[in-house]
Amino acid sequence: MVKTTHRVLSKSQKTITLEPPLNSSYSVPVGILSSIVLNDSIEIVLKPKKQQIKILPRKNLLSRSEKIEKKIVANLDHLFLVVTNFPSFNLLNSAKMAIRARNENIPLTIIMNKVDHPNVNESFKKKVKALIPFSVCDEANDNKKFKIIQVSLHDDTLIKNLSSKIREVALTSESSEVSICLIGQSGVGKSSLINKLIPSAAQKTEIVSTRHKKGRHTTRESRSFEYKICGDNKKRIFVMDTPGIDSFGLEDLEYRELAEYFSEWEDINQQYFFCKFKNCSHDCEPDCGIRRFLVNLRNESEDFQHISSRLTLWKKLMFNINKKSVENNRS
Repeated sequence: MVKTTHRVLSKSQKTITLEPPLNSSYSVPVGILSSIVLNDSIEIVLKPKKQQIKILPRKNLLSRSEKIEKKIVANLDHLFLVVTNFPSFNLLNSAKMAIRARNENIPLTIIMNKVDHPNVNESFKKKVKALIPFSVCDEANDNKKFKIIQVSLHDDTLIKNLSSKIREVALTSESSEVSICLIGQSGVGKSSLINKLIPSAAQKTEIVSTRHKKGRHTTRESRSFEYKICGDNKKRIFVMDTPGIDSFGLEDLEYRELAEYFSEWEDINQQYFFCKFKNCSHDCEPDCGIRRFLVNLRNESEDFQHISSRLTLWKKLMFNINKKSVENNRS
């Protein structure tokens, strides 16, 4: 009996690539192929007359749910959510990706890409900030904080900042192998960023349509590339590219999960103003602590704008939850 463990380096609907590679006499059965995702660890047991394969337990799984669950990538140490305003930014979609990352305990950094493009203006940057939980106090748990870094392919300093962030993620990880994934809409520049960081990746890219301002699906399969840190041979870093996601379904989103993403609501209730109702939607209920907190901020202040944007986003997501609940009750 021979037992081997493999990492999934690439995954499409019909094929996978493993590290170390499989013996040429063995192939993964089609029946289990659909259950395997990028960056899975799989165990293969070869016996004289029998072959067994199983997916090893995952520490996390990034997936989206519409009518069925669509698995994207597993066992991540960090997720980079790439956003830009060319193609047009979809805040709700991006928020759903951030919510799923939070619920799976995957640390998240937002890459604001193409910052040299005129569409990436101050109005857009304020929208992106709505993805970041508001820090009620400086002592907030750093693990809860999402971060934004600005990047442009044409600015070497900004690319170095991205490289430094990847290095920071790797060096602060206790694991000898670190898994990082880029996710986002089509055309936001995920593959181009990977090509800049890892030229040998040679990922196919295309220019965004200037007429329709929409990205094209150029990445057809999820792939992993090894990223070398200069002067450090102890850490293996795998950076993953994924196909563009223009509709990130979260049909299974629950109020509890949403509340975890908007963790500042609880912080405000505990430190400043209580909501009269435990299940307050922070919309029109009397004695809402969140709205009272907002009133106490100066209208022109950055904090006011941040909380206002977060509250607007919260209401949109709550509307989706309530709408789905009504549909389920009708059916």
